[in-house]
Amino acid sequence: MTSLDQADALPLRPKLSFASADYEEKFCRYYHGFYYRYAQASLAVGMVLILGDYLVDWMAFNAPANLGRIQLCLPLLGIGIAYSFTDTARRHWQSVMSTFIVAVACSVFWVLSMIDREGGMGIKSWVGILNFTFLEFYCFVILGVQFRFALPAGIAILLMFEAAMQVELGKDFGAFCYWSYHVVTLFILAAGVGWWREFLVRKDFSTQTTLKTARDVLKNQNEHLEFEVEKRTREIRETQDATIVILASLVETRDNETGNHIRRTQHFVRALAVQLQSHPAFADQLRGRQIDILFKSAPLHDIGKVGIPDSILLKPGRLDPAEFEIMKTHTTLGYDAIEKAERQLGITVDFLACAKEIALNHQEKWDGSGYPRGLAGDAIPLSARLMAVADVYDALTTRRVYKDAMSHDEAVTIILEGRGRHFDPDVADAFAAITDQFRDIAARYAD
Repeated sequence: MTSLDQADALPLRPKLSFASADYEEKFCRYYHGFYYRYAQASLAVGMVLILGDYLVDWMAFNAPANLGRIQLCLPLLGIGIAYSFTDTARRHWQSVMSTFIVAVACSVFWVLSMIDREGGMGIKSWVGILNFTFLEFYCFVILGVQFRFALPAGIAILLMFEAAMQVELGKDFGAFCYWSYHVVTLFILAAGVGWWREFLVRKDFSTQTTLKTARDVLKNQNEHLEFEVEKRTREIRETQDATIVILASLVETRDNETGNHIRRTQHFVRALAVQLQSHPAFADQLRGRQIDILFKSAPLHDIGKVGIPDSILLKPGRLDPAEFEIMKTHTTLGYDAIEKAERQLGITVDFLACAKEIALNHQEKWDGSGYPRGLAGDAIPLSARLMAVADVYDALTTRRVYKDAMSHDEAVTIILEGRGRHFDPDVADAFAAITDQFRDIAARYAD
C-alpha cells in the first residue's frame, strides 16, 4: 500500500473503516494499544462521578433509594476495573468496556426510578435527562471505545432509558413523546460526536503513518544515495591509486634497479609526517587528510625520469656534468607532465597538486644548493622536504648500478650530518626519532 493510498484510505461513510483490510487491522492494533489504559482510567473517573451524585442527592433529599448508587452502581464499575486487568478483558477490552457501561446505565436508571417513587428527582426530572446525556457521551466519547462498539452500547442505553420513562410516565403519551424527542436528539448528537472523534483519530493515524512511510522512504533513499556516493568515491579513489601505481611502474620499467623504491619512499614520507604531527610548526599542515594525500602523491616524485634517455638513466657509472644537467631535468619534466594532465582535467585535484610540489622540489636543499630552482629553507614545500629525507635514505641503503648499498647506521649518520644543510632541521630530527621505523620499512619492501 503506497503513501497516497494510505492518505485516501478513509472513505467518508457511516461505517468507519479503511479501504485496505491490512491497514484497518493495523489501525485496530494501534487503537487497542493506545486507548486501553485510557478506558481503564475512564471507569475510575466514572466511580468518582457516581460517588459525587450520591453525595449531592444525599444532601438534597436523603432518599433511601439513593444508596443504590453505592450498593449497585459503584460495585459494577469496580468490577469492571478489576476485570479489565485480566487477559481475557485485555484482548477484548472494547466489548468488555461497552458491556460494563450498559450494565452501569441500567443500574443508574433503576436507582433513578426508585428515587422518583420516593419523591426525589429521578428519571422524570432534569436529573434523568442529565444522567442519560452523560452516559451517552461517556459511551461514545469518554470511554474511548471504537464507534462500532459504542453504537450498539449507546442504542442499548437509549432503549433502557426509553423503557424507564415509559414505566414512570405511564399513560401520559404526550409527555413520553416530548421527552423521547429530546432524548433521541441527544443520542444522535452523542453518536455524531463519537463518529467524528473516531474519524479524526483515523485521519490522524493515516497522516502519521503516511509521514512515517515518507520518512522511511526518504531515509532509505538517503542511505542508498550515501551508499552510491561512497561506492563512487571508493571507485574514484581506487582508480586514482591504480593510475598512480601504473605511472610509478613506468619509472620502474625505465630504471629497473630501483625496484620497490617508490613503495619504500611512500611509507618513509608517511612515517615522517606522522612524527611531525605533534610539532607546533607543522600541526596545521599535517592533519589526517593531508598525510593521506602525501602518501598517495609520493610515488610520483620521480615520474619525470621517463623523459631521461636510457644512456643517462641506466649508465653504470657516475654521470659527467653535462649528463647530470640532463638528469636534473627529471624534476621539471615530472612537474610539467602532471601540470599538463591537471589542465586537461580542468579541475584542481589535491593529490596532483601535492605530486607537482614533490616532483619539482624534492631535490632542493635546505641551504639553497639544490635544484632545479635553488630554493632554501621554508621556501621549499614541506612535502618536498619530507621526500628529500626519504629519497636520500633509500638511495643510500639500496644498491644502484653505480654503487653498493650502505648500512642503515651509515645512512643515518650521513642524513644527520646533512641537518641544516641538505635537510630541514626539524625533519632531520623527526627522522632521528624514528630510524627504527625506517629500517623496518626498508626490510619489509626490500628489493
